[in-house]
Amino acid sequence: MTAIAKSQPSYARLALILGALAAFGPLSIDTYLPALPTIAEDFATTTAAVQQTLSAFFVGLALGQLFYGPISDRMGRRAPLLFGCAMYTVVSIGCAFAGSTIGLMGLRFLQALGSSAGVVIGRSVVRDLF
Repeated sequence: MTAIAKSQPSYARLALILGALAAFGPLSIDTYLPALPTIAEDFATTTAAVQQTLSAFFVGLALGQLFYGPISDRMGRRAPLLFGCAMYTVVSIGCAFAGSTIGLMGLRFLQALGSSAGVVIGRSVVRDLF
């Protein structure tokens, strides 16, 4: 006779997934910074105006963490995480097609709201497991 053993979660796989989720926000900043002068040139505006899109991203990242924490505690981890990842993906594509600095600023704010789900929920999963 064989007993069906409940498999232990793969902590290496979990660490990889949670690390990738937590990296969405910082990766969105680090890949964006070198392009600031080019974006200013393409939109025919000043670098200072384009830097405001970075400020909008930081505000969205901060507010998103305040939003996703209580929501993930109430609704569970999966649904808010999937929503945040989907939002991040769709808005990132939208950022590529932004036609103005103001439009890019709004899209970067929304992108940060989506990326903050990975940061908050990744930490929540670690807290739940350990």
